[in-house]
Amino acid sequence: MNQFYQQQSKFQSQEYSLSFRRFSIYQFCQSHTITVQILLLLNQCTGRKEALLNLNIPQNLRKEFKLYYTTPELNDCLYLHYKGFEKIENLEEFTGLKVIYLEGNGLQSIEGLDCLTSLKCLYLQENIIRKMENLHMLTELINLNLSDNMISKIEGLEQCQKLQTLQIKRNRIGMNGLSDLEGVLCLQNLSVLDVSDNKIDDPNVVDEIFLKIPQLAVLYFQNNTAGKQIQHYRKTLISRIKTLKYLDDRPVFDDERRFAEAFAKGGLDMEREERQKYKKEQEEEHMRQHQNFKDMIRRYREEQQQQQEQQQQQQQEEQQQVDNGSDNEEPSHLSTYNTQSNASDVRSSAQQSAQQSEHQSEKHSDKQSDNQSENTSRIADGQSEHRSIDGDQKSVDGASDHGSEQVEINTIGNFGQSTQLDEID
Repeated sequence: MNQFYQQQSKFQSQEYSLSFRRFSIYQFCQSHTITVQILLLLNQCTGRKEALLNLNIPQNLRKEFKLYYTTPELNDCLYLHYKGFEKIENLEEFTGLKVIYLEGNGLQSIEGLDCLTSLKCLYLQENIIRKMENLHMLTELINLNLSDNMISKIEGLEQCQKLQTLQIKRNRIGMNGLSDLEGVLCLQNLSVLDVSDNKIDDPNVVDEIFLKIPQLAVLYFQNNTAGKQIQHYRKTLISRIKTLKYLDDRPVFDDERRFAEAFAKGGLDMEREERQKYKKEQEEEHMRQHQNFKDMIRRYREEQQQQQEQQQQQQQEEQQQVDNGSDNEEPSHLSTYNTQSNASDVRSSAQQSAQQSEHQSEKHSDKQSDNQSENTSRIADGQSEHRSIDGDQKSVDGASDHGSEQVEINTIGNFGQSTQLDEID
């Protein structure tokens, strides 16, 4: 610390253009002489940010300053893995943390986490931790990874009732018997358990431990001595643990569960029967799906055909409407043409009627002239005949002639020749 205060006086007189919003915690300099307390003191300096570049901090650590907020409470995740830490401390201000990565360090114990009451994921794998302790304050913890440590017993999880995933592979679990695993029985929400590569050698672990975990869905148990002692290991675990969805290296499907349960009931013969039954069901299901597909194609074609027929019928109806409209209402150029043709027809008919009337009037005038000449000749003949008769009979003959003249006059008058009759009189 004295070295720090000696260097701090030099920093106060230097200006720099380095700006950052976040800082890294729990990082040592290359010589491991400057601890996290120095970084916190630098962060508390007012007026300007101190030049951290002069602290001989390695380049790879300087790049991580931008990963964090300068206000500790705002950080919800810390990446402190593979930094060579030996102890967890000075996390009191990081009350908002939800995830912390501490794997790959030299941690020997679990400590300094009491203030992280909101923590949900804790990664402590690849350390040298020997005991599970100081986890009672982590009531919100969901994921805990303690793989690759030196833990010999699962314990201290009574307050972590929300824990769903516990990874504790490659430890020393089982060296003292099944009592090393009894700590998981208090976890009612535990669904993922990884105890592979441990020292478990008691085959009763299935009945005494695994079957008592109500929501166990994923189990990693390979590379334990007990697995080799359990006959038909995979079939037995699948048939016994009804909630199991994933075992060791692959998932547990429905068909595998059926075969395992049949094997547990009647051995290999019943398993074969179940396999044949399953195969037949699969073939029937395949045929049913194939038939459904054919029915779907047939319905689709029928629908397409109906749509085409409807479209054709609609087009025909529209064409009929267009034809009916063209009959009732002629286009403008056709109506104009018809009007002009009608006018020309009227003119030609008028001319023809005028010509016919002129022709008739000529014939009529000719006929009248013939009749007039004929009447004139008859009157002249009648006068010459009556002149030769005696005087006594002149009155009678004159009356008769006058009557005949009146008849002729009336006849001629019917043809509208009154002027000619006046001349004759």
